[in-house]
Amino acid sequence: MKQNKEIIFYSLLVFLGIIAIGLIIYTDNNTNNALSNSVNENTPNTEKLEENNEVIENEKTEENKESNITETEKLETSTTTNVTSQNKETNKQVNNSNSANTEKKDTNSTQELSTKDTTVITELNNIETSTDKLLTEGNDKSVLDKAKGVFITLVDFCFYDGEIKGVTFNELTEAGKEKVLKIVNSIDQKIENKFPGYKEKISTKTKSAFNKASELIKKGANNVKDFAQDKLGEENYNSIIEEKDELVKYTKNAWNIVKNVSSNLWSKTTSKLKDWYEKFREENE
Repeated sequence: MKQNKEIIFYSLLVFLGIIAIGLIIYTDNNTNNALSNSVNENTPNTEKLEENNEVIENEKTEENKESNITETEKLETSTTTNVTSQNKETNKQVNNSNSANTEKKDTNSTQELSTKDTTVITELNNIETSTDKLLTEGNDKSVLDKAKGVFITLVDFCFYDGEIKGVTFNELTEAGKEKVLKIVNSIDQKIENKFPGYKEKISTKTKSAFNKASELIKKGANNVKDFAQDKLGEENYNSIIEEKDELVKYTKNAWNIVKNVSSNLWSKTTSKLKDWYEKFREENE
């Protein structure tokens, strides 16, 4: 009997041990399943979180790009505005400069003319009108000789102290001289167009002198500061003086056109003219 009780007791202990082990195994399985489920449940959330973070980062990147583009556009706009402003300022300065130059030219052409300037300019305009009429009369020798006489007389006025209505070239203002040279140059060019090379046909000894005179007159017409009587040169000065008796016949033919011009060349002897030139040269050295 005692022995049976021991067997039952030990059997019960084994049974309880088996039950305990089963409970432990069951509990472990449930715990593992719970953890597995928890991990599985959290994995989508983690992936979703990562996706959200990536979207946020992309949005930030796009925003930064847009911000950079906006800043670049602002910079370009600012640069364009600055360039436009600089161009406007430059154009304004150029316009002001041109306006000032125009005003200066207008001042020189009107306000600085003296009574003597006006007297000479008016008479030269009359001479130019008469010369225009002469040049329409044909190509014969009489027309050519009168045209030569007009130019010789004008050279006398510009270089040899001749007078137009009592006024010499050196008595004119700078503005007056330039206007006079413009008119004389215009007359010379019109005769040249009608009779090419006419100055060389005046006299073989004076062709260089008259061509040089024409050159200086043309320069002075563009800028009076480029004109100077002594630039004609001593040899050219003397060649015209020495040929004065040959030249006077041309001026006589043109008398009806240049009648208000008093010649210094024709009113003095050759020796007196040379004395006058020597004095003139000393004064201009």
